[in-house]
Amino acid sequence: MVPPERGFAGAARLCYRLPECRPCDKLNQHSSNRDGPMLKIAFLRNILIIALLLVTVLPFYQVLVLQPAYQHLQFQEIEEEAVRQVAFLVRSLDLEGRRLDRSRISSDVLRMIGLAMEDRRLIKLRIFSPAGEIVYSSRPDEIGRINRRLYFIQQVARGKTYSKVVRSNQRSADGQIIRQDVVETYVPVMTADGFGGAIEVYFDVTESWQRLRKLTLHSQVVLIGLALGLLVIILMLLGRASRFWRDRQLAEEELKQSHQELEARVQERTGQLLLANQQLAEEVAERSRAQAALRQALDEAESERDKIDGILESVADGLLVVDGRRRLVHFNRPAEEIFSLSSGSTLGMKLEEVLPDTRLLSPLLECLNSTTGTGQFDFVRPDPGRTGHQLTYQARCAPLRSRQGETSGHIILVQDVSRERELERMKSEFLAMAAHELHTPITTIMGYSELLGSRPLDEFSEAQRKEFIGYIYGKAEALARMVDDLLDIARREAGYQLDLRLEDVDVVLLVRAFVAAHPVDEEHSYNLRLPEQPLQWRLDRVRFEQLLGNLISNAVKYSPRGGDIDIGLAVRDNELELVVADRGIGMDEEVRDRIFERFYRADTSTTAVSGAGLGMSVALMVVEAHGGRIDVESEKGQGTRVIVRLPASVGD
Repeated sequence: MVPPERGFAGAARLCYRLPECRPCDKLNQHSSNRDGPMLKIAFLRNILIIALLLVTVLPFYQVLVLQPAYQHLQFQEIEEEAVRQVAFLVRSLDLEGRRLDRSRISSDVLRMIGLAMEDRRLIKLRIFSPAGEIVYSSRPDEIGRINRRLYFIQQVARGKTYSKVVRSNQRSADGQIIRQDVVETYVPVMTADGFGGAIEVYFDVTESWQRLRKLTLHSQVVLIGLALGLLVIILMLLGRASRFWRDRQLAEEELKQSHQELEARVQERTGQLLLANQQLAEEVAERSRAQAALRQALDEAESERDKIDGILESVADGLLVVDGRRRLVHFNRPAEEIFSLSSGSTLGMKLEEVLPDTRLLSPLLECLNSTTGTGQFDFVRPDPGRTGHQLTYQARCAPLRSRQGETSGHIILVQDVSRERELERMKSEFLAMAAHELHTPITTIMGYSELLGSRPLDEFSEAQRKEFIGYIYGKAEALARMVDDLLDIARREAGYQLDLRLEDVDVVLLVRAFVAAHPVDEEHSYNLRLPEQPLQWRLDRVRFEQLLGNLISNAVKYSPRGGDIDIGLAVRDNELELVVADRGIGMDEEVRDRIFERFYRADTSTTAVSGAGLGMSVALMVVEAHGGRIDVESEKGQGTRVIVRLPASVGD
């Protein structure tokens, strides 16, 4: 029995030498004769064919591709030069933006044209009026002719530059025979009213074409010479390759004989190799089983890690995990967005490097360094979705403990509390505002009541008593309206819908009566746009008056300079449309998007505007309870227009 080491070594030597023998049969297929000509070898024959194709194609490429490309490039340069000269001529003659007619052909124009004609390449210049009439030509016998050609009407008269290459003894665009090679260019002159005329120039390109033909002929001769030289070099290389090929065939014959001798020795060692291979196969199988078990364990661990990563990624709050040295070992996507982190560069870095902002880092380190390792604090970060805005976050720290109870790091949970802090701020503002709004009418009521109660009534005239009672009633009504709004908001927050007592109401009469009972101050006035005929609609009378009162109150508050309060009624698309518009301070898009939030006040004026910030919230609740919708149109400084649309039928 051969030891495994010797068997493996023998197998390695055999595997190393056998590949050198196998190409013999394949190489013999290329040639059946050791001294065969070069063309019988497919590889060399293909190289020769490719060389012949290159020698043949390159001159044609010069004639069919390069030469036309040079001509086209020269044509473009001449056309651009013509446009530049015409533009310079127009600016020099102060003809820019003016119609070209005979009255524009002054002595200065003729002098400038004469200077331009000194360019020996410019052999002809003509000026056309908007109607196509030649008002000037370097050939006076052409003056007065009208160009009615299709290219002039469809291109030049529409403001497009028209150019054409005219060979010698061929006709130009207007049908004249030209005795030399020229480029004919029409450049339109546009005015504020449209087409103002055109200037046509003829550039002599005979010498340019001749130089181009000489250049291309020279390059063609050089290219053919290079191609022939390349062909000769390739033929020489192919000859050497053919001789090398024949020498290799001789070596292959000798190798074939050695291969036959080697086959005999291989057969002798095959039995030994089979036994060694069997032992190797058993070892490989055992190793494969071990690798499969290890792979399964790795897959299970990977699956568990994916589950944990999925749970962490599904958390809406930001999550940071640091080790005992305060190095960042993990974070989820929300944390990546909040702190602008990059998983490829920030993992493994310390918090001091990841979060250089000391306003955030200092309280965070205090939490981590505390005795319990816990704590929470608020901080602000820029809002990635809105430039110039900031969001408020709450960070909470907790220690990360192992099964043995040892602290191996910390978990930092970051939660967006911008909405909660905004609600707290709005609540505080509302409480302060509500105290003020309630105190003002109560003070008025108490003052007038004390005045009426402290003195005999007959000391006041009837008009004074009515005035005092009117003040008391108005303030009491304002208090009642505020209380109603608060109750409606409270019911809505508790999950209850508004109670509607539907009835058929003449909304025209209702609006007129409401306006009459609620006059505005001296700086404002009502502008009613109501139908002349009664308009019956099914709705809740009290809620509709509440809606109308809130809209009118807002219109008056936010138009401090006074003006008309427009109130309109109409029926469109089987819907009742109520419009209340003012000419006040208006609002921008950001404020307009928030006016239906409770306790929000669009105080964009220079003076404080009273109110609880509930009017538009209650208005929206009333409209939605009727199955309708409400839209707001406003621009800052342009006033506000509120449109309410109520359907024809509402479920009882």
